[in-house]
Amino acid sequence: MNPASLPGILMVSMEPPASMEEEFNDWYDTEHFPQRRALPGFASASRWVCTSGWPRWTALYDLVSMDALQTDAYRAVSGANSTPWSRRLLPRTVGRTRVVAVALDAAQAVAQHEPRSTCRLLAMSVRARAKDGEAQAVAGEIREKLVTRGDLQQIRWFVENDDVLWTLAAFDTPASADVLAAQLGRPGGSGMLSFNVYAPYHRSTY
Repeated sequence: MNPASLPGILMVSMEPPASMEEEFNDWYDTEHFPQRRALPGFASASRWVCTSGWPRWTALYDLVSMDALQTDAYRAVSGANSTPWSRRLLPRTVGRTRVVAVALDAAQAVAQHEPRSTCRLLAMSVRARAKDGEAQAVAGEIREKLVTRGDLQQIRWFVENDDVLWTLAAFDTPASADVLAAQLGRPGGSGMLSFNVYAPYHRSTY
């Protein structure tokens, strides 16, 4: 199957200055998030707050395919076409990262587990090539280590730039980052590029 036809994810993380956190969440909740969620090819969307790792705020979007990021509708609200509020806030954030990754294979290319029934989400990445089967092998190793947990709700894999494997694992308990890291070790013999644990975003809480 052509990778371009597979579903994918867009994951964007950043952190505003503490003095701007309220306005940042106003912007995300009332303008930016609804705008992105309504774009063609954006299948689902959720916001998360980091409980272990950095930066603090992450938005996760499921894409029908990578073409969702090439539409006229997406370009019309991105980059130089961003809103004035976006252009004022975004330069003030730190740790801004943007991950665009395609599903490892069609068999596990499913939508993200319902965030409201998820207690913790692990997002981790390791170096693993997709073309020679290395990413599939590392994903299998990760699966074997996590499926023994009774709190695992869902596990998905995505590949960024053909050589970085992202694992997104949802749990229904407050899974500890330290315990998860000890369980996973060094998948494929590689060190972690990133290892963050998130809770679902609830404005009334944060």
